Amino acid sequence: MNICYNLMPGSWSEMTRLATLAEQAGLHSIGIADSPLIARDLFVASAACLQCTDQLNVFSAVTNPVTRHPSVMATAAMSLCEIAPGRVAMGIATGDSALWGVGLKPAKIAVLREYILALKALLRGQEAVWQGNTFRPHWTNVDQHNCPKVYVACSGPKVLRMAVEVADGVIPAMGYAPENIANVRSLIDTACEDFDRDRTAFDVWWYADVTVGSSAEAVLSASLGSESQWLVMGGTEGKLIPVDYIPLLREMHADGHDLQVSYQDPERGYKLVERAKKLGLYDWLLTRSPRLVGTPAEIGERLKALEAQGLDNWCLWQDGGEGGPADIAQLLGSLSKR
Repeated sequence: MNICYNLMPGSWSEMTRLATLAEQAGLHSIGIADSPLIARDLFVASAACLQCTDQLNVFSAVTNPVTRHPSVMATAAMSLCEIAPGRVAMGIATGDSALWGVGLKPAKIAVLREYILALKALLRGQEAVWQGNTFRPHWTNVDQHNCPKVYVACSGPKVLRMAVEVADGVIPAMGYAPENIANVRSLIDTACEDFDRDRTAFDVWWYADVTVGSSAEAVLSASLGSESQWLVMGGTEGKLIPVDYIPLLREMHADGHDLQVSYQDPERGYKLVERAKKLGLYDWLLTRSPRLVGTPAEIGERLKALEAQGLDNWCLWQDGGEGGPADIAQLLGSLSKR
């Protein structure tokens, strides 16, 4: 099993300590979020992780097509690849806290598609087109075969389909009930056939929250263990949401676009659980949750059950609970070896 530990970036010294520990623990990757008003810079933190390790991979998990021009993104990615050839991947999506935190809106799917095409062209040293302008890189002494893969984080079928067309893989957060897993696979298979993609060469890294506590039951009293906020980001079509639940989910997450509320309120998990129960959403959300909650043994058993279904690449984000980043890195590293 391959596990990428996703987190907000800290200072250079914090990231070098954590990356060294993550490599020693056996983690495949560290995934570094891009949210400037909350944490440190994505690319500085990535460089810190890469320069102090020999095998650890680093994802941008994830960036967006709004806050950086594709030429800026391409040169930053190329520079990371020179530090650690073969150990860099770019995760991107339409945009989340990095955008709404400063009053911007997520990108349209067509904009994300054009951005990915421009980014990949630049990384190959080719001409790119972006928002009506055509340009090409003039870098020297660049290994154009040392290009990072581009992965698209998605919570719905439209973004996923676009990703199959132009990217190298996806990071889906689309639920873990049997019907949700089957739906993701069916969407990928169909899109690969439509766009003449080799399904075996298209990567899937499943996204989920992980929360350590005294028991799964105790954790679920304070955490849904479910990416429910993304169910109502953008459109809701094709997300397997019962029609009656859509306005309730929007009500549940009406205050979600507030950095203080979403990332710095220690009671956030409890409040969402209580709202979900009051609105009659809790049981449904629980059925689609990855349920990576509880003791290390409980989390390990749940991961093992999901791995038996073929879900063996994971991007995992700590959603509260016990332990700091070093503890979680060690835990996830041990679980990846089971």
